[in-house]
Amino acid sequence: MTVQVLISMIVGYLLGCIQSAYIIGRTAGKLDIRDHGSGNAGASNITSTLGLKYGFLVGLVDLLKGAFSVWIITWIYPEQPALAYLAGMMAVIGHIFPFYLKFRGGKGVAALVGMMLGVDWRLGLLFALLVAVPALLTDYIVAGSFSTFIALPIVTFFSGQSILLILVSLGLAVLCFYLHRGNIQRILAKEELKISEVLFKK
Repeated sequence: MTVQVLISMIVGYLLGCIQSAYIIGRTAGKLDIRDHGSGNAGASNITSTLGLKYGFLVGLVDLLKGAFSVWIITWIYPEQPALAYLAGMMAVIGHIFPFYLKFRGGKGVAALVGMMLGVDWRLGLLFALLVAVPALLTDYIVAGSFSTFIALPIVTFFSGQSILLILVSLGLAVLCFYLHRGNIQRILAKEELKISEVLFKK
């Protein structure tokens, strides 16, 4: 492993570890967000637990950390775009597995959208739509999560990335379904909280 690869991985991972949902939960709500609602340290659970304004703030921070991981490595290594792509995926991994929270973080959707925004604003727009449209059509945010992570290995492949990055993206797609297994069970049992219920309950 080269020094450049290691630096890219560390920068991306550490930025991803900025767990805004946990921090805001502790400061604004005096709680560990992972012990409430769906147990997810992300924007959707913060919204359902503390309200829309906090959910928006968490989503924005998570998006920006994905974008900045790409932008920083692009600035350091402008001739090696694959390193920036790697850093973006490491930011998603850092969001999901933050080392200082016993590797219990969020599910990485906003960070992934931010990563794509950092790679190309058009991809960022595409992935934002892949979150919003399926989620609004089904009234379940999990539908948007699935569509974005399914799209990740497809975009990675067609953008000409290395086999290693394609495999990592496939691994993240599989991980997405594993992390959302509880959501799938709740949807089947008709117990999953709907977007409309969250938006209009306050």
